[in-house]
Amino acid sequence: MVFQAAQQADQAVPAAIDGIEFARDGRCLSGSVEVSALSRLADDLAEMAGQLAWTIAGRRDDEGKCWLDLGVSGQLSLRCQRCLEPMIQALDVGVHLLLVRRDEPWPEDEMAADGFDAIVAEVDMALLPLIEEEVLLALPLAPRHEACAAPTTAPDECEPSPFAVLAEFKKGV
Repeated sequence: MVFQAAQQADQAVPAAIDGIEFARDGRCLSGSVEVSALSRLADDLAEMAGQLAWTIAGRRDDEGKCWLDLGVSGQLSLRCQRCLEPMIQALDVGVHLLLVRRDEPWPEDEMAADGFDAIVAEVDMALLPLIEEEVLLALPLAPRHEACAAPTTAPDECEPSPFAVLAEFKKGV
């Protein structure tokens, strides 16, 4: 997803921004984040190595609504649910987030029709959790290689079924 060029140098994720002010001023930030800093992803990943590039741009539309355009890209190492081996998943997230003040009505009908999401506008909007949430939402439910086989066990590795004894007993009766 392509967004406006950042007005500041590539940087780490700031702790927080004032969402409405950021959007009203048309600010833009970009940087990178270590995958290991995204702790909620740990259960979904095969390894926590690498970095993700992020960009966030604020804007106001003709109606005076404030928006954040968030982009995250990179690669994640997921575990294939078929063969259980690691696999690389390309990530290219681009979302448009309408900032809604706590006292404003939620635009549910517009969201369904126009393909955007809404979030509550905060004075101290934490960016790292916002980035992590969008990455989590972009992950496949059951990641799989294009072509792979389910893991198999060798015949000598299989333990006898506990019911095999009952089958033998039944034959003897």
